[in-house]
Amino acid sequence: MCWCGRHVGQLSMTKLMEWLTAAVLILGPWSAVVTNTVQNEFTRKYFYEILFLPVFLVAVFGVVSVAIIAYRVYTFNDCKEASEELQRQIKEAKADLAKKGLKLD
Repeated sequence: MCWCGRHVGQLSMTKLMEWLTAAVLILGPWSAVVTNTVQNEFTRKYFYEILFLPVFLVAVFGVVSVAIIAYRVYTFNDCKEASEELQRQIKEAKADLAKKGLKLD
């Protein structure tokens, strides 16, 4: 075991580390192209497309996020049994409180 309590082969990245790695892998080369550190025919020809790439990626991320949320809301399951049990527990609690002298509307 290593000092962190995990086996060496079982280290895993957190979501934050995954996003930061992706950001570095995208923004590193992007910044090199935008600051003209890297120049070639491709970067000269598609400079404006490369320049607006982060804006495009944020827009795509937003559209995908909204689509995922909409899909999960659409496929959300109702739990009839849990609803009935909760309603029964509410009635029991109200009856118990009424016995103790609390008046509920």
